Amino acid sequence: MQVTIDTASRKEAELIAAGLPRPAEAKSVRGYGFIRLRSRNAKETQEILQAAGAGAALHKLAWIRVRWDDEERVFRRGEPSF
Repeated sequence: MQVTIDTASRKEAELIAAGLPRPAEAKSVRGYGFIRLRSRNAKETQEILQAAGAGAALHKLAWIRVRWDDEERVFRRGEPSF
């Protein structure tokens, strides 16, 4: 399954990518950062989600959004907001 992590900048995407359990490349479009990677199963998706949230908290990022399948989770200052 495809997992996409959106951030406010490429620099923030690079910070999150460095902490993910699998190698991932940070990119940028129109000033926003993003990371796209594949997940083999739901367990791996949860590991990516936890690592992304932990990275957002560690680096005190204002927000990140993680999307997979038809779901998404937004972290504000590292805390899930929904």
